[in-house]
Amino acid sequence: MALALVIAGAMGLTACSTGSQPAPPPSVGGTAPMAPITPTKPTNQIFVSPSGDDGNPGTQAAPMRSIEAAAKVAKPGTNVVVANGTYNGSITTDVNGTAEARISFTSASRGGAKIVGDGSGDAAWINNGDYVDIVGFDITGSNTDGLVSGGSYGRIVSNSVHDFREGNCIATANDNYTMHDIDVIGNIAAHCGADKLDHGIYVSHPNGMVTNNIAYGNAGFGIQCWHNCNALSISNNLVFDNPEGGIVVGQGDGPNNGDVAADNFVVANNIAIDNGREGIRESGATGRNNQFLNNILWDNETNRILLKTGSERGTLVADPQFVDFKSDGSGDYHLRPGSPALGAGVELGAPSIDVDGKPRPPEGGVDIGIYQQ
Repeated sequence: MALALVIAGAMGLTACSTGSQPAPPPSVGGTAPMAPITPTKPTNQIFVSPSGDDGNPGTQAAPMRSIEAAAKVAKPGTNVVVANGTYNGSITTDVNGTAEARISFTSASRGGAKIVGDGSGDAAWINNGDYVDIVGFDITGSNTDGLVSGGSYGRIVSNSVHDFREGNCIATANDNYTMHDIDVIGNIAAHCGADKLDHGIYVSHPNGMVTNNIAYGNAGFGIQCWHNCNALSISNNLVFDNPEGGIVVGQGDGPNNGDVAADNFVVANNIAIDNGREGIRESGATGRNNQFLNNILWDNETNRILLKTGSERGTLVADPQFVDFKSDGSGDYHLRPGSPALGAGVELGAPSIDVDGKPRPPEGGVDIGIYQQ
């Protein structure tokens, strides 16, 4: 899809097909298309460039230099457009949008705006604002964590967050785990963590979706749900080469200390391949309304879904038959003709588009994984 449409705030975006040739495979810092979202039509734009100056007004002709400076003057309805280039230093954004006028921070092209955290602060980018979208950045650095959202009603979309060697790639967290309603869509989370408590995507909030993501090569799980995690759709993700396992759902530690069950989850249409332990599991405090539907497990240490209280249906233990599976993230994870994932998914929990922006069938025919053939 044309990124200019995202920047312009077009409503109801979908990706354009480029014909019969498959899109380039996603990779860290790669050129895979952005997952479309439906942003609020911006009423204002602020431009940021490596060649800008924070004393500038933030117009396209006179851009600002830093995302933090732009955030301080952003108002509801603002789209902060960040030009391609490298931005050294850690970022904190505190500004709030509204339900009718979100604030977005958008890279000019996917992975073109590169954030390199300098180790100051806990994360390379900490967002504390509500109704904020962070779209299309490449984020790495020497901080503990990569991208952390502590605000509510946020959307983390099409970012490549990688190589944070002591913590998590993408996380939702604040001091009391009060954030909620956050969507994590179409991101790549890779090579993060020093031990089993560090994960690719670590969500700790209720409500929202975790979908169309790729999480691989992380020290713990590809996707972990813990703390105050509840009522999420975790669907159509690809998780591989994570030593602790692909996906885990549960609650424990603060703020509930296991007194509240992680319940009302839909974990559907995911592919967990080449992970340690179980491909998918429940852990800690869990509820009886969790549904694990039509997931594919293959070449994990144990090809099963380890359940405590939830229900399982339609699990497939089969080679998903990617075009070119590589565990270093450089493969082509489209599905071959004849793949058992084709048409084998469920509608419940499935996003309306795949990672390329291709619509998923409204009635039946949903493919398992991040791509819809």
